[in-house]
Amino acid sequence: MRKLVALLMALTMMLGMVSFASADDTYNLDIYWVGNGDNSAVRQGVEEAINAYIEPLIGATVTFHIIGWDDWTDKAVNALQSGEKMDLIFTADWREYGIEVSGGLLQPLDDLLEEYGQGIKETLPQTFLDGVKVNGVLYGIPTNKELCVPEGYLVNVTAAKEIGWDVQFDDPTIKTVEDLEPWLAAYKEKYPNKYPYLMDGAAGRWPDEPWVADWASLDDNYLAMKMAADENGEFDETIYSIFETPEQEAHIRTMYKYGQAGYIDPDAALTSFDYNGTFGRGDFLVMTAPLKGNNIKATEMYEANHTVDFEYTEITTQPKYVITVHAGGSMFGIPVTSQNPAAAMKYLNLMHSDKELVNLMLFGVEGVNYTKVNDEQVEISSDANWYGVHGGAWTVGNTLLQYVTTAEDPQKNALLQSYADDAVATASLGFRFTKDPVADQIAAVAQVIKEYAEPLMCGQVDPDNASAGIEALKAALKDAGVDEVKAEVQAQYDAWKAAQE
Repeated sequence: MRKLVALLMALTMMLGMVSFASADDTYNLDIYWVGNGDNSAVRQGVEEAINAYIEPLIGATVTFHIIGWDDWTDKAVNALQSGEKMDLIFTADWREYGIEVSGGLLQPLDDLLEEYGQGIKETLPQTFLDGVKVNGVLYGIPTNKELCVPEGYLVNVTAAKEIGWDVQFDDPTIKTVEDLEPWLAAYKEKYPNKYPYLMDGAAGRWPDEPWVADWASLDDNYLAMKMAADENGEFDETIYSIFETPEQEAHIRTMYKYGQAGYIDPDAALTSFDYNGTFGRGDFLVMTAPLKGNNIKATEMYEANHTVDFEYTEITTQPKYVITVHAGGSMFGIPVTSQNPAAAMKYLNLMHSDKELVNLMLFGVEGVNYTKVNDEQVEISSDANWYGVHGGAWTVGNTLLQYVTTAEDPQKNALLQSYADDAVATASLGFRFTKDPVADQIAAVAQVIKEYAEPLMCGQVDPDNASAGIEALKAALKDAGVDEVKAEVQAQYDAWKAAQE
């Protein structure tokens, strides 16, 4: 017995020594981050500076894997599904958060947050943490940013002046896409080889749409509730198959009219279409976009993308509501393939509590990637622009710790968070759809959406075309199983609603 006890004690000591030795080893965090296009020379310099700063703090270093927006699913999510080592991954309700959670690809974070996330808990409002939980479990740490993101337009003011449009911030004359028509026509007449109506992505974003954005995190939001309450403050909680509604049909017809008139680029429905580059060149009049109030989105887009100088402003075309997707509009999760989730959570904690790290991640190295102008503002280096490489300020930790550019209001980050103060919560705030029970139907419907709906929403197909128009879309959706998906969403919503009472 004494020999057995001695053996166990020796083994315990050996394990302790192994643990101590392991603690001395520096762990490298592989961080997958959506962005505008990798620049390895700039990135490596930023990584070196971050590593020199964080290694003494958390015993870890970082390698950023910057994946372009259009490549994100193929090169990031598919890599995660195939078991590639990842320690942190950008995720969002409007991307693959639901798929990653239901597929068991992200680790539960509640215990890790409790042990290593004190800075997160002290600074991130509980609304965010509660808003991204799935069945009461936390799988992502949201960016501490805006909670209200209505749709609208970024406007090229320089171009507007050239055609006689005295456009104003939140111009009261523009409430719908149809209100833009005279100015689109004037721009096209002046620039016959350019396209005035620029869309943010290939899905045909509709800035004055009546639907709650990304309501069930389904492609092109094909099942959704209406956003606005009626005059009595009551919400319509009907779940609509939006492509079967008169509102959606009317919008598709407007888009086709605009496409025929040459207002929309014929390549707009292609995932390869470079809308950021088109914006940066100033080759547009208006661009569809989610907004954040106070001209913040327009300024961010301009600073990240412009290659020529032009004036800009914004027009908001939706009322201010708080919806589920905006609580989870930008997160980082810890994949199950991480070999050191504690180090990953420690890094996330620094992202929310350490100003030095936050601004290294956002702007890079002072004197190399940017120049600090005062205590709040920086000037980006055009020769080593890190700010334009990654996903943007809205993906980086705690916005209240961030510097801003000289083109931005020094109070930008406070304004971002206060913008939601007078916003109204929708009836479905907090609802998340779990896709597993109808995964096959969802996959089939997604193919239909890509083939039929996106070209229609970008004005490239005649709505009355027998084989590719609205009726063909409706029939294909039925064949793919949209009704089964809708029934499952309804059942889950009813159960969620009952649990709130």
